Amino acid sequence: MSLRIFETDPNALPKTFSSDFVGRFRAGQLLNNRPVALPAWRITTGDPEVADAVAGLYGGTPQEWETTKEDNREVLTNADSVRVIVEGAEAVSSRMALYGMQGVIHACDGVAFLEPEEDRGKPCGCPSDFKERRALAKSGRGPKPDIRISYRLADAPSLGVFRLVTSSWDFTRSLPATLTALDKVQGPALCDLYLELVEFTTSAGVDVTYRHPLLKVRGPAPADVEAALPSLKKSLEEPPF
Repeated sequence: MSLRIFETDPNALPKTFSSDFVGRFRAGQLLNNRPVALPAWRITTGDPEVADAVAGLYGGTPQEWETTKEDNREVLTNADSVRVIVEGAEAVSSRMALYGMQGVIHACDGVAFLEPEEDRGKPCGCPSDFKERRALAKSGRGPKPDIRISYRLADAPSLGVFRLVTSSWDFTRSLPATLTALDKVQGPALCDLYLELVEFTTSAGVDVTYRHPLLKVRGPAPADVEAALPSLKKSLEEPPF
């Protein structure tokens, strides 16, 4: 017969999480069902200890937010730039994807299908022109970037692996140079993950301001950090999507 002590106090039961990622970095949030960009990173997690740790490092107060996912705690930090450790170009996955109510409808590399499986390798039919790709995605009829980065915090690598998921076209433009820089490091790379401020005035005289994520590779991770760094290989072997 097993113990039944947690039947009387279920809140005392240790939480278990199915994801290999302890938290996620987000550049915005929903307010009144409308997406709002933020001036600093918002970090979500399902682990109270992780929430407390990132709040101690980057400011903010852990609080619960409404979600059906495991990362039901959020910290609105004061940091628009965080130093992270990325274990090579294999820690970055990318594709173009269009999602529907039941999941992915179309996934490609920009030239050939990745999903559905029966169409894998066939021409995806996406426009060759970058601006046309963006316009089709904006209309809801074409795929947009689906980029995912796994990393540890340079300030606290033992916390575990975090993830950024972004559909930013600006980040997509920077991706080839970022992957090249990660390859040159040939090992864990010290990087800055930051929100870049963009300001401009349209031809109609409208002022536009927004922020988008970027990853700047600084160089190899310090030897003492690299030696103590738990391997990311298990997480990297998991399917990226």
